[in-house]
Amino acid sequence: AFLRTLVEQVKPKYVIGVGAFAEKRAMQTLADYSDITFGRILHPSPASPLANKDWPGTATRQLQELGIWE
Repeated sequence: AFLRTLVEQVKPKYVIGVGAFAEKRAMQTLADYSDITFGRILHPSPASPLANKDWPGTATRQLQELGIWE
């Protein structure tokens, strides 16, 4: 409910999940918003070997690939 309220007020072009689970839930919650582009970045979990190697750089690259960050 909060995510829908936030999206209705902010009207973002993008909704980015931090991790696959968050992306999936956002897509389910906002399925009727056809004007939003969904994406995700790597979750910074200490248990993830990928997240332990330059997470800020990886997240930046992922946002660049989505066309959100220059």
